Amino acid sequence: MTLGTRVTVVVTLLVAAVLAGSGYAALKVRRANLEADLDREAHEIATALRAGIEPLDPSKAEEMLLARARAARKHDELFGLEVLSIGSEQRTDDDAWLLLMRAADIQDAPVGRLFDSSSGPRSYAMAVPLFDVTALELPPRHPARHPTAIMGMRRDAGYIDAEVAATARRIYPLFLLVVIGVAIGVRFAIEQIVVRPLRRLLEGIDAVGKGDLSRVILAERDDEIGTIAGRFNAMTGSLREAREETERVAGARLGLEARLRQSEKLATIGQMAAEIAHELGTPLNVIGGRARAMAKRAEKAARRAAEEPPPDRGTGAAADVVKNATIIGDEVSRITKIIRQVLDFSRPRGPTVTRVHLGAVVAEALEFLRETIHRQGIEVEVQTMPAPPEVPGDPDQIQQVCLNLIMNAIHAMPEGGTLRVATEPVLRRKGGLDLAPPAEYAALIVADSGPGIPAADREKIFEPFFTTKDEGQGTGLGLAVSHGIVKDHDGWIEVDSPATGGAEFRVYLPIDTGTLAGFPHPPATDGAGQSPASSTRSTSTVDASFPGSDLAEMRSIGKD
Repeated sequence: MTLGTRVTVVVTLLVAAVLAGSGYAALKVRRANLEADLDREAHEIATALRAGIEPLDPSKAEEMLLARARAARKHDELFGLEVLSIGSEQRTDDDAWLLLMRAADIQDAPVGRLFDSSSGPRSYAMAVPLFDVTALELPPRHPARHPTAIMGMRRDAGYIDAEVAATARRIYPLFLLVVIGVAIGVRFAIEQIVVRPLRRLLEGIDAVGKGDLSRVILAERDDEIGTIAGRFNAMTGSLREAREETERVAGARLGLEARLRQSEKLATIGQMAAEIAHELGTPLNVIGGRARAMAKRAEKAARRAAEEPPPDRGTGAAADVVKNATIIGDEVSRITKIIRQVLDFSRPRGPTVTRVHLGAVVAEALEFLRETIHRQGIEVEVQTMPAPPEVPGDPDQIQQVCLNLIMNAIHAMPEGGTLRVATEPVLRRKGGLDLAPPAEYAALIVADSGPGIPAADREKIFEPFFTTKDEGQGTGLGLAVSHGIVKDHDGWIEVDSPATGGAEFRVYLPIDTGTLAGFPHPPATDGAGQSPASSTRSTSTVDASFPGSDLAEMRSIGKD
């Protein structure tokens, strides 16, 4: 049995019980009223009877009373009359009449009551005392005042039962209609007020049980059911937050495990690369030494041939040997330089503070990534001032920052684009030092023409293991490491996505002239006495000449 049916049955039974009790009480009141009317009517008739007979003449009492009784039967009056006693002579031996006669004698007034009958309906009987002249002159209830005769009045009370039964027959149909109406009303009210909200709540619970935590129940009323709906919504909200947190933690854990596996793999690869580089160092040194020895011997032979020209073309052959030996030596030097960089990266040294020329750092980083830039068809714009800024710091760490930023820009342009690298001195006030005066900083700017960085990711790109690259293209540590290096140098990094597109990283490093005075200038490698990267503002692709002796030598070898 459903809750609505159970509540309807209980309420209907309670209402039916109340109505039944009310109906029973109404019938009792109706019977009491009819009995009271009968008693009142009997007293009125008794009063009229006494008024018509008293004072009673004892000598004519019997004749008069019998005549009055016959007249009542003849006219079929409501009350039948009979003579109960005349003087001291009792003319009935009925216990009920004898009881009423004694009561009337004692009370000195008519006395009546209803009597039950085992053989028929109930009846009403009244004993009416009649007095002669002498008794009437005495005060009521005087000891010497006795009735001369007693008349009996009797009436059948069956009509009372008939009236009560008729009233009951009128009440019961109304009672049934009320009970049915109450049952229907209660059922409808329970359906609207309780059952439907509970049904919606059950549907929501079933949905939550199946995993749908988006279900919301509207709290339409400010009562217990509305409170339950509110608590249900709060519960589902807490479950949603818990599930999202669990999924986030699980996703972060899986991502961290994947990054850790990738880091272990990279560490293993780095160790293998260091071992391979170490093993390659010795044969490369031998090849380089042999190439230099061949070049020296060829030069000596060329000089001797120039002083004493032989009849054959030995001078040209010696020149070819010198050229090829020089090419072999230069290529070995280049490979050795790369191997040294790998070894330095796999076995990091402690930080060393010296004078760092940002132009040279940019040139070396671009040279290191020259093949990758050329392969992806990226144009490079190098913009430096005539006197590029110098900063105190660790050149290897600053170069690592430059490499990381350039690599990020390259990854952002897989289909080619424009890479802009610039250095310039600026006056800035460091964040958090609003009251301090502006100070000199060297700005290293790396910008690309890729899709840019969404605003939601800009605050997270410096977090460890955060990356927007495809699987296998990055560990999410480059920017985090770069941020830490720049922070250790008392600088900061800013990132922005210009309206023209792409992303732009700005690295600010302090220019401390007092600190720079204690370090020597880096050696100049070009004819103007400037650093290899300290060219004027220029725009070039990777196929154009980069400043620097190593790159120039590579160009000359390629042309030859």
